[in-house]
Parts: sequence; structure tokens; C-alpha cells
Amino acid sequence: MRKILIFLLMLSFLTTGCFKNEEELLSERPEAQRVQPTDSVWTVCIEAVTKIPGQAGNDVITKGLAFEGSDEDVTTVIRSIWKNQDPVQVYLGTSFIGTLYATPDETDPHKATLTGTVTASVIVPGTTELTLLTPRNEWNYTGQAGKLLKTDYYISGQSNMSIEQRYHYTMAQNVLVTDATVSNDSGKASLVTENATFENQQSIYRLSFRFQKDGAGEKTPIPAKRISITAADGGLVQTQSLNGTATTGAIEVVQYVNDAELLAKPFFVALRNLNTTEEEALNFKVIDPDGVTYYGSKTIPAEYKPNGSFVSIKNATLTSRLELKQDDTKSVSTVL
Repeated sequence: MRKILIFLLMLSFLTTGCFKNEEELLSERPEAQRVQPTDSVWTVCIEAVTKIPGQAGNDVITKGLAFEGSDEDVTTVIRSIWKNQDPVQVYLGTSFIGTLYATPDETDPHKATLTGTVTASVIVPGTTELTLLTPRNEWNYTGQAGKLLKTDYYISGQSNMSIEQRYHYTMAQNVLVTDATVSNDSGKASLVTENATFENQQSIYRLSFRFQKDGAGEKTPIPAKRISITAADGGLVQTQSLNGTATTGAIEVVQYVNDAELLAKPFFVALRNLNTTEEEALNFKVIDPDGVTYYGSKTIPAEYKPNGSFVSIKNATLTSRLELKQDDTKSVSTVL
């Protein structure tokens, strides 16, 4: 008989006072010898902590995002919070076993309770490890629209393509199950795990562009309608699997507004790079609303490469352009 699971994950984002000693979580009983029912649904309690990058002002850790100050175009800090119903995917190995949903703490949105159901046929305390991934189980950075927050995206009838909604991935790996019990009276199954540490899986970049022909003379703001970003080492991740396999290539951003003034404002993109330790150039191909194509690059210092960084590149200089405008209305019907 299938049992109902309530999966509780208490999140604390304090760097001190939230860790328990590993010895406190380990059971003295020979749990590995226990036999649980096949296809069990488990009740689980996990206290999660975060790993904050060493870079000052960059604590982009969990899925929900908030910026400091009144304007995201000029903020120097992006902070992580939990928002109501933020989803967390749970995996046993590479097998998806359930989704949890966040209820933030009423007084501190850095904390939340995650509830939901997961189903697993084999749980061995001291051996079984879980993986937690948010915000979605499709790990994919394609289709970005340049928007940071869910509330920035307002196209009626379309999926929300903001970073907060789809591209701000965080993961807790190797969350060890330390205890497993099944109540003979109620039939409910429960698990205890070690602390779950969520780590950011990409960085967030804020970008805007200017054109300066051949790198000399006057600089003119460029409204960016379509942007293609590549890395000099070719390691920008388009899709990623839990086993580490990545598909790399250009990351495309299409901004859905047509106003040139708005398109000249900074936009946001989530980038996961296989190169997280060495200085590297990012290459930009920018198409304005009239179809004029511009090219340029910007070198990213090594200290800004680790996942979890907030990198602001405002007014990046584009130094060349393709003078011919794109014309999508013409077609070729005969090939000689």
C-alpha cells in the first residue's frame, strides 16, 4: 500500500549558527539492515545551508532573487530569497523522485519549509544520497529574454522566461540519508539526512552596449534586440545533465520590447561556463531593431569566473559592425 510523504526542508541561510555536527545526525542503530516496503513514500526532514561565494556582494544562492536598492539597472548586489511555491526537484542518483514547494518563513525569506511527496524503492541509511535541484528539472539555459525577475516578464500568454523563473539553478548534492524508520502503527516512513548545502550553478551578468568604430572616436549606445554570446574557450553551457554531461555553444538572448530607449538599458543573462578559473573573453554579436549587426568582446578576469558571481558589464564596447541590414521579407524562389 502506497504511503503518503510529507517532505519538510527547513532552510537557513545564515553562515553561522545553522550547522549541526555530523555526529549529531548519525544513527547508532544498524539502519542498513532494515527492510522497507517496496515503492515507499517517505517523510523527510532536512536542514539546508548555503555555500556563499567569497566575492563580496555576490550571494546569489537560491532560486528566488531580490536586488538591493530601488533599481536593478544600477544595483551592486543581488540577494537570494525563497518565494512562495518555489519548486525543488529531488533525485535519487539520476532518477527524479518528486517535487517540493517552498513556503518562506514569515519573518525571514532566507528561510523556508519545502513540502511535497517523493517515492523511492530502496533507501539505505549511511549509503543513500539525494540530490536537490531548483527551479526545474530541465537544466537548460536557452531561450533567455534578458529579464531578471518573474515580475519583469509580462507578455500575456507566453511562458515566463525570466532568470528567476527558469535559469537560476542551485543544487544540493550528496545529501546523505542517515536514518530511516517505518512506523508499525501508522505505516508512515521517515528519513533523516545530513545538512543539504545548495550551490549556485551559474553566474548572472548585467549587460549593455556602445559602438565605437575600430575602438576610436565617439561611443554611441546600441539598442540590443538580439544578442548572441560565446566564450573564447567555447565552454558556455546550453544544457546540462545531472551526471555532468554538458552541451555547449552560443547563448542567445532575445528582448521582447521594440522601443530603442528600453533596448539600450541593461539586461540580464544567466551564464554557466565550463571555465570557472581562468581569464577569458566573452564575444558578443548584437543586432539592433533595424537589423544592423555589431561585434565586440569583453575579457572577464579570473576572479569573476566562479559560479555564483554577479558580473556587471555596462556599456561594453562593440568595435565593428556589418553595414548591410537584415531583410527578412525577401526570399529566393529559384536557384540557378
